[in-house]
Formats: sequence, C-alpha cells, structure tokens
Amino acid sequence: MSKKIRIGIVGFGGIARGAHLPGYVACKDDAEVVAVCDIDDNALAIAAEKCGLPQERLFHDYKDLISSNFVDAVDICTPNYIHCEIANEVLKAGKPFSVEKPAGINYREVLSLYNNVKKANVPAFVCFSWRYKPYTRYIKHLIDRGEIGNLYHIYVRCIKNSGLWEGRRLEWRFDKEKAGTGVLGDLGSHMIDITRFFGEEFESVFAQSGIIVKKRQKIGSDEIAEVTTDDWCNIAGKLKSNIGVTIAVSRCATTIDDLIEFELFGDNGTIKYTYLNRTQNIEICVGKTDMEGNGRHNIVPPQSFHANQSKSFVDLVNGKIDAYTAQLIQGVECQKVLEAAELSINTGRSIKISELEA
Repeated sequence: MSKKIRIGIVGFGGIARGAHLPGYVACKDDAEVVAVCDIDDNALAIAAEKCGLPQERLFHDYKDLISSNFVDAVDICTPNYIHCEIANEVLKAGKPFSVEKPAGINYREVLSLYNNVKKANVPAFVCFSWRYKPYTRYIKHLIDRGEIGNLYHIYVRCIKNSGLWEGRRLEWRFDKEKAGTGVLGDLGSHMIDITRFFGEEFESVFAQSGIIVKKRQKIGSDEIAEVTTDDWCNIAGKLKSNIGVTIAVSRCATTIDDLIEFELFGDNGTIKYTYLNRTQNIEICVGKTDMEGNGRHNIVPPQSFHANQSKSFVDLVNGKIDAYTAQLIQGVECQKVLEAAELSINTGRSIKISELEA
C-alpha cells in the first residue's frame, strides 16, 4: 500500500505557488507539503499561510530542510543555477527529488547528477509539465496508435508576451549566470521534451536567438542593467527518424498572452493542437482531404487522459511509473539538445548531438 508522502518545497515563488502546491492539494490523500525553504521572508510568510505551517517547518537554508525528519521527498523550485547543487544534497540524504526544468545550467552538471542518482538508486523527477496536459497525452496516444501514420514534419510554437509585461525587472530569468539561457531553456525545454515525448530523438540542431528588451531595472534598485538571456529562439532540428522539427519560442509577442501550437503531418493525416489565451483544441484529419480542408474535425481528450504532475512525482516516489513519467534521464536528454542549440547559436553552425556525447 502506498504511503502518504511528506513533501518539502525549496523555493516558494510563482511556480511553486501556482503549479506545484495546487497539484499536491489535489492529491492530498497521497501527499502533503509539510515544510518550505526560501531565502525570502515574505515567501516564507506566504508559505506559512497557504500550507498552514508552523515556524519550525520554515527554513532559510535548504540543507536544514533536507536533513530534517519532517520530509520524505524534496521538490526543487529554485532558479536554474542551483538545481543540481540542491538535488545532489538531497541525494546525500537518500531522499527522492523533483526538479523544475531545465534540470541544470549545462549538460555536464545534469549528466553528473544523473550518474549520482543511479548510484544512490532513488527516484528523480523533472517537471516537464506539458507531459501532464490531457491534450498532449491524447496526441501521443493517437501517434502511438498510428492514427496519422509515419510522421513527416513537426512544427512547434510557444509564443508569450511575458517579456513585455510593464515594469518587469531584471529577475534571475534575465541573468545568464543564474538562468543559463532565456526562453531557450525556459520555454524551449518544454518544446524539446514534447518532441521527444511524441517518440522522436534529435540528431542535430541549428539555432538562432536574440534579445529584444536589452535593459531592465534591477530588483530593489534604480539601477538599469543589461539583459543577458535570449528573448526569442528558433531551432531547426533533424531527428533520428530522418524527419525535421522546427521550434519557435519567444516571450515578446505583442498581440497575445500565450500561444502554444503542435502541428504534426504524417503519411495518413495531420494533428494540430492550439492553446491560445486559455482556450485549446485538437484538430485532426485522417486520410485524404480536399484543398478546402474538408475532413478535418475537432476532438476532445477522454477523461482518462487527464493527469496531475505533482501526483506523478508522488507516484514515482511510491514506485508507480508509466510511459508518461518524466524521470531525470529525460532532463539529461533535453539538456543535450539545449546545449547543442546554444553551441549552434554561438558558432553559427549546425551541431550534432553526438558532439556533446564524445
């Protein structure tokens, strides 16, 4: 029988409050947030209120949370640069962890973490949240079932306006030392993982990127400083199946809040998923269609494809794994592609993934 897992969250910012905590609340019979760590007193005060935690369950130092007897597993929701450092500390305590994406700053440190996970033989989870959306899962099901045949092309877009929010300051996401990359890692990691989730592996990539908002005001200061992470990135990838994928990510859209599209062409049809400002649908066409697009129709995922990312982590801790679960190896494979894309941006040439594995 599965036991109720006591979760400690390290980093109680927007992603922890808006996504992780609601996920644990939704599976309250299986897990409970019993401790929180953050360097910011205001964040800890919010955690105390939202989670009903006494003072002794609130920590400034993640090592104290990890070593406490309060928690069975740790959920890492910090800036990217400290992901692997915290995860390795969790491993020393022999406890499972979940880590936000990307799993680290570079391929070398994520691979090292993965090797440590194998030695410690503990569950390790990466938060590729698009794996847990019903529409994405249903698309994977349709692909795996051969509904549109062998894939010919994959087109992916993730376009947001978050880089243009009025007054947004120079937070860690705009600092290369703390983030590693900008939208390439923040949004592109999801889109790379989704490509792999659909059954494809990257052979090589050619990428370009740029910074649109080049300066921002520092947090807690009147000083203006340089932005050092990308605002947009385009990736042209060749997959091992000898087909192509194009991925476009940006945080500087001017007319929409949020647009995510997956469009897949196979030898027997097409599937197009669109998420636009909180509305979404899947359009599918199987077999032949005329030039006006007759034969296309919308479909809705059955209830069985609904999922909860936090519950998936809890299930992993309890030894329950399915084909959708993103374990740390998925973070390693994604990090290879991210690093190849960054190397391509810096060198202006196509990069084979095998170059990083040598």
